[in-house]
Amino acid sequence: MTHDAREPIDVFREWHDAAAETLPGLSSVIYDHGFKVVLSKGDPIRSPELGSGESAGRKLDEVLPQDVWRRLEDDLRGALEGKTATYELPISDGESLYWIQITPLRKGDHIIGGVFTSHEVAQRLEAEQELLELTGSFETAFTKAPIGMGLLALDGTFIRVNPAFCRILGYTPEEMVNVTYNEMIRPQDVEEDLLYVSRMIAGDFESFTRERRLLAKSGEAIWVNLASTLVRDDEGQPIHIITQAQDISERRRLEEELRKVAEEDPLTGLANRRRFVATLDQQIERCRRYGEKASLLMVDLDNFKAINDTWGHTTGDDLLIHFGRVLTGRIRINDLAARLGGDEFMIILVGTDAEGGARFASELMDHFDTHPFEAGSAQLSCRASIGSTGIDAHTISSDQAMSAADRAMYEVKAGRKSR
Repeated sequence: MTHDAREPIDVFREWHDAAAETLPGLSSVIYDHGFKVVLSKGDPIRSPELGSGESAGRKLDEVLPQDVWRRLEDDLRGALEGKTATYELPISDGESLYWIQITPLRKGDHIIGGVFTSHEVAQRLEAEQELLELTGSFETAFTKAPIGMGLLALDGTFIRVNPAFCRILGYTPEEMVNVTYNEMIRPQDVEEDLLYVSRMIAGDFESFTRERRLLAKSGEAIWVNLASTLVRDDEGQPIHIITQAQDISERRRLEEELRKVAEEDPLTGLANRRRFVATLDQQIERCRRYGEKASLLMVDLDNFKAINDTWGHTTGDDLLIHFGRVLTGRIRINDLAARLGGDEFMIILVGTDAEGGARFASELMDHFDTHPFEAGSAQLSCRASIGSTGIDAHTISSDQAMSAADRAMYEVKAGRKSR
């Protein structure tokens, strides 16, 4: 046990205030070796003067009722000799019963006084019953809740977790309390959550909700909806955080599937026409507003119909998938490749001017000219005609840009046929 360097009376005040939250009506008195009152809190046995807080410096036999003083005197003296007494004391009115505890007050190895604590048993039993019922209700709700619930210290350490939270992440309760919240989330989310907690402690709001991926014991990332609420003590000081976690992995999976349906070509996994046009619109707006430059490429496979007719649609689909993979592998992360339909593809090259776009188109055609597609034991031509156009502050619309790239592609195709 660590040594508490505070004065015993200060420790006593904290103890009394904490205990009084559970036992309303608790009273305590500190007295010295001369039986003079040093500090009085609460409303001791039938003693209005002690309860008023104006008894400091007066002797206990002056402020306690005489019948109470006579019955407690020996134990009050005994505390100054290091003895402790605890018992229940009936009062002469026949209706009141008090719980009494009289203990020494120590500072280091010295007894500097005594502490006399009392609480009416009827009030105590009533308060204990209410606390028991409240605690039982909370425990039932905490344990049986279908969503995860956790009690966190302000530093993110788990103090308690319920079974639902453990099921979501695959930990036992003992394992969970050895893992901090910050260890469970992605590093890029830590700073944002710390900001939210600091603002909550500052009083900007009482709770906040966000969606996070938590790292399960298995290493899998689990999507959860987290709601965190700050709990304060009676003096308004933050003491801990209650967090509720709902597993939303299935919802997120369905949302991702819907997003893919809405934005991806189901065969190649590239962007579909809808997503591509929306992205092109955004790029054109950036070019107008910020003076950015970009290039737009139209890509068309040569003789794709002949491959379909000769080798079948399955081989044709395999060729389109292969073609999409090559495009994805040769563009940068900020660029975008899309399949518009059939054997037509388009590419946006961000930050690449018209000259750079034409150069990239030529290099890409050379690649497809020299790398046939392997269909089983056969090698099929994977040639493509690619036209390009620049996008800048003068570009009017996505339709205009796509038409220009399309015309450029047909010019390239015509030139390749004539050779």
